[in-house]
Amino acid sequence: MSKIKGLSFDMYRTLIDTKDFHEQAVEEILKLNGAHSIDPQIFHSRWDEIYDEIYLALGESEFMRLYDVSIESLRQTMKEFGIDGDPKAGTDLWIIKYEKADLYPEVEEVLEILSEKYPIIITSNVDNDDKGFAMLRAKNLPVCAIVTSESSRSYKPDEKIFEDALSILKFQPEEILHIGDSQTADVLGGKRFRMLTAWLNRPPSKKLKAGIPIPDYEIQSLRDLLGILP
Repeated sequence: MSKIKGLSFDMYRTLIDTKDFHEQAVEEILKLNGAHSIDPQIFHSRWDEIYDEIYLALGESEFMRLYDVSIESLRQTMKEFGIDGDPKAGTDLWIIKYEKADLYPEVEEVLEILSEKYPIIITSNVDNDDKGFAMLRAKNLPVCAIVTSESSRSYKPDEKIFEDALSILKFQPEEILHIGDSQTADVLGGKRFRMLTAWLNRPPSKKLKAGIPIPDYEIQSLRDLLGILP
């Protein structure tokens, strides 16, 4: 295995705890639209599926901001469930909750220790005006740069966003460890681009899905990186 020279981190559910914001939003959207008979978990799962289908199908020339993907995926989900509501209002109801997001407890200490030996960037499927950025800037994390899907006009697991990240770190793909919670965006995406990957599988643990390559490391907390990296 190549020597690790730099680190790339996903943002949401890796550095930033999104708690159960999406679940809360789904329940509020259904209540707001009088859809009391619809199971929130089923609606939530289908919204996630359609969201992924939309952004994964987009090419660079068809690029959409994730805010717009959220609105369109909610519109389609509401239509499937027979809900006549405003998908933009529902999306805004969800997004505003991120103003209350915070870092996981171990993040600041772990990144401070790792930054003494490795340059760190964030590689994330987010819009440039995402609410998480303001919070990250206020925390003053030791990060060299943030590569967003909007600035790259591509989404993980596409290779282009990882290429843009590597152009900042200036190392070979196999010299970068990418850390993230998403099996598709982070593990599959990193492996496609020949990066080393650490799958952050926070409790309660999940199983690796079929078709996802085995990550180089599986961790339950970012603190586990301190025992992996020299």
